[in-house]
Amino acid sequence: MNSYLMILKVKPECREEYIRIHKKPWREMLEAMRAAGFVNERIWYFEDQSIIYLECEDHEECNAKLRATEICQKWDAQMLPRFADKPFMPEKIFDLNEQLRGEWME
Repeated sequence: MNSYLMILKVKPECREEYIRIHKKPWREMLEAMRAAGFVNERIWYFEDQSIIYLECEDHEECNAKLRATEICQKWDAQMLPRFADKPFMPEKIFDLNEQLRGEWME
């Protein structure tokens, strides 16, 4: 299982609605995420940034499966206008468990 971090800049005027939508997401979207291979997702909000932690085997593969679904396309139509910029995936530079197992990052 791999973990990923994504950061999205949310338009300041969309903050309240963005948070409200994520507190009560569509059940069909949650099921589509799981069916696409996402095992876990957590979202934090800080200074107009949505900080998203994901767990899945392969993010690109799972994301492609999810984006191909009709429910995700409806979700994206509602959510994408609220973003001020494209998603950004920062470089992971440390993982305690990997280090303890002796898996040194190159």
